[in-house]
Amino acid sequence: METSPVKPIGLIADSHGKNDLLLKSIQALKDAGAHTILHLGDLCDSLNPHAAEDTVKILKENSICGVLGNNEYSMITEHHNEHVQNISDDVMNYLKQLPYVMSFGLIKFTHSAPFNWPAATRRPIAEFLPHFIEKGGFPFEILFRGHSHQPSIIEIHNDQAKKIPAQAGKRQKLCRNRRYIITVGAVEEGSAALFLPEEHQVLFLTISRA
Repeated sequence: METSPVKPIGLIADSHGKNDLLLKSIQALKDAGAHTILHLGDLCDSLNPHAAEDTVKILKENSICGVLGNNEYSMITEHHNEHVQNISDDVMNYLKQLPYVMSFGLIKFTHSAPFNWPAATRRPIAEFLPHFIEKGGFPFEILFRGHSHQPSIIEIHNDQAKKIPAQAGKRQKLCRNRRYIITVGAVEEGSAALFLPEEHQVLFLTISRA
């Protein structure tokens, strides 16, 4: 993915093998107008990995691309672990091909921080904030991420970072001359998000867990 997106993008993360909620989130995003849906990591649970077979099937059937989360990384690197010994080669190969970062121009999508090494799937975004707010820091307009589970918006402007409340059910306008780090929330906790590129807005959705 290289050029800037135009049509709405659905964003999910941290489903952790909760496939019923994953399906609900996908449908909710499609109903909200998502043209493309991306999964921002931890689609599996490394301690209960057997749901991964169905998870990968769901993602493939819905043409959903994803990035590597810390649970997928654990499953790949700890293949000797008894929890993952019976995972099929097809699923393991699927996990191995997941990238750390996806990009639409200067819009980045990752699990935690946009770097191509394993620590980026695990370390909190707060560790990288000083780097991002410095002049000449990482060149992104918006970084969409998962990992932290709670939806949030961090606005970066004039070398300052400011938290903006994430309001479910309300389109939130983003300033085009500022940078943002947006955590989309966890599917397993009933959260998803929709990015509307033309309007430069983000909409957080609440998914029923009943």
